Amino acid sequence: MSRVPRIAVVGRQNVGKSTLVNRLFGRREAIAHDLPGVTRDRIEVEAVWRGRRFGLVDTAGYLLRAGGVEALAGKQAERAAAQADLVLLVVDAQAGVTEEDASLARRLRRAAAPVLVVANKVDTEEEETDALAFLSLGLGEPLMISALHGRASGDLLDRLILLLPQSPPEVEGSPEPRFALVGRPNVGKSSLFNRLVGEERSVVFEEAGTTRDAVDAVVTWPGGPVRFIDTAGMRRAVKAQGVEYYSFVRASKAIERADVAVVVIDAGEGLTAEDKKIASRVIEAGRGLIVAANKWDLVRDKDRTFKGVQEEVRPLARASAVRTSAASGQGVHRLPHALVDLHARWGSRAPTAKVNEVIQQAQAELPTPRGAGTIHYATQVSSGPPAFVLFGGKAPDAGYRRYLENRLRAEFHLEGVPLRLIFRERRGKPRG
Repeated sequence: MSRVPRIAVVGRQNVGKSTLVNRLFGRREAIAHDLPGVTRDRIEVEAVWRGRRFGLVDTAGYLLRAGGVEALAGKQAERAAAQADLVLLVVDAQAGVTEEDASLARRLRRAAAPVLVVANKVDTEEEETDALAFLSLGLGEPLMISALHGRASGDLLDRLILLLPQSPPEVEGSPEPRFALVGRPNVGKSSLFNRLVGEERSVVFEEAGTTRDAVDAVVTWPGGPVRFIDTAGMRRAVKAQGVEYYSFVRASKAIERADVAVVVIDAGEGLTAEDKKIASRVIEAGRGLIVAANKWDLVRDKDRTFKGVQEEVRPLARASAVRTSAASGQGVHRLPHALVDLHARWGSRAPTAKVNEVIQQAQAELPTPRGAGTIHYATQVSSGPPAFVLFGGKAPDAGYRRYLENRLRAEFHLEGVPLRLIFRERRGKPRG
């Protein structure tokens, strides 16, 4: 699969890289915050300017003598720069040249891709003179902009287009299947993401809450390309504050733009109340659901634990559970087939004749409640998720709706797929 040219946005912490990515992308996608070190993973989005498509890769802030999670995040930035067709070194014009700027510039002078210095936070013409100090970095004349206010952002985009190789033409056809990995903090989502993607794309660290943004990766499988979305750990919105709140919002949006979501849980803890709330959010969004019982290698009573997980998952659209260990790789090979199969069923359509047969048989075995009226006709009107319209009397109570939903799910193998049932009351003929 051909790819669009990539632009890596690098620089030390808190120079406005995420703000610049959001400005060039055209809407707020990467988390921008005054707190240094908010971005830790590689965040990639696709933008268009004057008919040209290109990828923008936001990276973690470079920090001298970094340790722990900051060092891992720095390696992500190095990988992004090595794989890019163009590198933007973002510097803070108001702070002047720092030791980190100079050190990073020395590294980038050895880069194969062209490097453009972007002096950010140049809000007025009077500040342009100060930005010329960045000529000392040895990477050419800096382009002076204000990412926050949009000053000279159009000039920067025009410059990027000139420096980038030609992007491939638009390809007609269905977009690749999109799979999101969601769950509470510290259940192993990023480790599992890296196993599935086949490279260290997300920062993995023992500190809970390392991932703060949604991270995309397109992987080519035998059936074609698929897109994975790693997300920040989801806490309840009332508990999330500051950066955590924005991470919660991004994770929620990642569910909405996915087709299927993998709710990753800690197998040793079972399906907690918070896990169930996250799974319910997936179902409410109309996305396919599968549960990955991760850290399986640490579970002692394996049979009883898995049976318990399966029973707890059953009320959630009859979803299935897969045992995995991101640390050892155990069971991860089962996920690709399970995801592709669930995606196909999520987007499937059932013949109208068969839908009516199932509904009529269901009513024969258990008639509709008194006052609801008989259902005379049913048909599937959309997929992804499947939606069915049932014509007849008034809408039945919640219990009978679940009964019909489960009959349809069992007949058309829609386990893990949320269904939408829409009841239409048939109007009688007007009296003469």
